[in-house]
Amino acid sequence: MLGAITDFTDDLVGQPNRVSDWLDEYLPAVPPAAYLLIFLILPILYAVYISFFEYSATTIISWNFTLEHYEQLLFDSFYQGLLWYTVRLSIIVSAFCVILGYPLGYFIATTTPLRRQLALFAVFLPLMVGTVVRIYGWIVLFATNGVINTVLQDLLGFKLTLLGNTLSVTIGLIGVYLPLVVLPVYSSIEDIPDSLVPAARNLGANQLQAFYKVTFRLSLPGLLTGTIFVFVLTMNSIVTPDLLGGRTDLTMGLMIYDNAVKSLNWPFASAVGTVLTITTTALVYIYFSFVRDRMGVSEWD
Repeated sequence: MLGAITDFTDDLVGQPNRVSDWLDEYLPAVPPAAYLLIFLILPILYAVYISFFEYSATTIISWNFTLEHYEQLLFDSFYQGLLWYTVRLSIIVSAFCVILGYPLGYFIATTTPLRRQLALFAVFLPLMVGTVVRIYGWIVLFATNGVINTVLQDLLGFKLTLLGNTLSVTIGLIGVYLPLVVLPVYSSIEDIPDSLVPAARNLGANQLQAFYKVTFRLSLPGLLTGTIFVFVLTMNSIVTPDLLGGRTDLTMGLMIYDNAVKSLNWPFASAVGTVLTITTTALVYIYFSFVRDRMGVSEWD
């Protein structure tokens, strides 16, 4: 009897502590969870929901269930080519950002403090300028009567078609998204203890082996993060392909914009967005799995 009374009183005493512990553990997660729910999950779920209904010229959405939008996107050769062009463009832009961004991030992390500050300022400066302003800067360079063609005409007597094609779109996207690879790579390399590379050299590794097994392997999380940023943003890019591209440089992002804003065909735009989101998520997962498995970095799990 006395034992039962003691257990009961212990429960009464422990109850506030358990509630307090539960609040301490889960309450901080409520604001970010509410943010994700309101500004990400619910809009996406609603977009997926209306993608299964017909378009109406008068009410925008006619609540008649249909799979016509997905059949059109998945089996029409035009939309298949559009999706493939978007994926190919994203892979090319991501690859060039890695090729250019990794050496630059490595240089910033390993150079002198003064050079590091100047280099970081040069990397951050484009991020302080709006994308549209930067794109119009590219237009000034690439236009028929722009800076590059004026120099070519004066020096060599000919001009090049630099604007309104895939080349200008690719260069513009690389210029816009390159800092997104440089900064994570720089941060990852800077966090590597200075003693690891000399230790690897003392154990018999040459300079190239020490770089690959220590610096490159430990900087992979930053490189992976930057690459995913560039790939996802390029898959959804609108402004750069619209301002620098030609008629054949239509991307899935532009298709969503045209249908949602210009044509007000929200069901079809939602279907395009759903296909684009699924494709992007699947490719990012494949890329992440490939890099993790090939590099054997088990601690990423």
